[in-house]
Amino acid sequence: MRRRRRPGRNRRMDLYRGVAIYAVISIHVLFPGPVGIAVRALARFAVPFFFLTAGYFSLNAPAWALWRRAVRTLEYLCVVCVPYFFLDLWLTVRRGRPVLEWLSSVFNWEQLVRFLGCQTVPLSYGWQLWFLGALAVVYLWWWMLTLLCRSAGRKLPYGACAILGLVLLAVHLYMGELGGLLGWYADNLVLHSALLDGLPFFALGAWCAKRRRELKRLDVPWHILIAAGAGMSLLEAWLAGRQEIYLGTLVLLAGLMGRCLRYRRAPEGTVYDFLQLCGRKLTLGIYAIHLLVLALIREVPALSPLTGLEWLMPAIVAIPSTLLALAIAWGREVRSQKRGSAK
Repeated sequence: MRRRRRPGRNRRMDLYRGVAIYAVISIHVLFPGPVGIAVRALARFAVPFFFLTAGYFSLNAPAWALWRRAVRTLEYLCVVCVPYFFLDLWLTVRRGRPVLEWLSSVFNWEQLVRFLGCQTVPLSYGWQLWFLGALAVVYLWWWMLTLLCRSAGRKLPYGACAILGLVLLAVHLYMGELGGLLGWYADNLVLHSALLDGLPFFALGAWCAKRRRELKRLDVPWHILIAAGAGMSLLEAWLAGRQEIYLGTLVLLAGLMGRCLRYRRAPEGTVYDFLQLCGRKLTLGIYAIHLLVLALIREVPALSPLTGLEWLMPAIVAIPSTLLALAIAWGREVRSQKRGSAK
């Protein structure tokens, strides 16, 4: 009996992940004026796309693999928080605030409950690291669900999980976009969490992986869906008056995932190859570093004049973040090769 060949790496998904990580930077480091608002509205697809791909690659993952991913993500978050902690400590001393008072505001039961509920880190520039905490929590939930299904002798109900994801996304849209249209605003910490942001897209990503053959055969103009989603996002941002996940964001994400499934290969060229490299190896590194780079530019007196270059600020943050992430990734590969040769 011939073994079915496993499909090669989805290079288009790597490409879109590379685009997404720079979209994240454009959310946190705005271009000035209406251009910044428009770019930020379009870039809202980025973090959900990371959850989608995490779910996609978790299809049929055994419980031990999900547990290991959860633990490694939490370990990575703890390591990443170290420089942000010392940055906050330096800012506390510089501003003349008592260090013990600051420590008591960081390490307390309220912050622990907030992390468990919303995955926020109580550091000045570290609260945007919620994605790592939310991803770890989602992996833990998926691990528990996998164990429950295995103990009951059943397969994971990907269809039911996808329906639950759609329900949670409907709640997200109601609390976010509809709230903006009606003039009342839900807490962003609640919206950007494992429950209303991470789990829905993770479950839908796993469902897409389960149904990838059927979805691949769909004769849908995915590029038109992407363009329609982008246009809807801009219109909804103008109407709602807040930067959130929009219905247009979901349409755009559907188009992106559809193209990933339909066209696994990516266009050729230096820029495309670089974005694939970022999507394959550097996304977490750039995500973890770019906020620290931004903090240093804003807080270090010698670097603060750079903040006046508003149109260049996203690039000023992105370039050193990418170089540092690349250096870290290269160092890991060198250490891995040395360990392999030693064995």
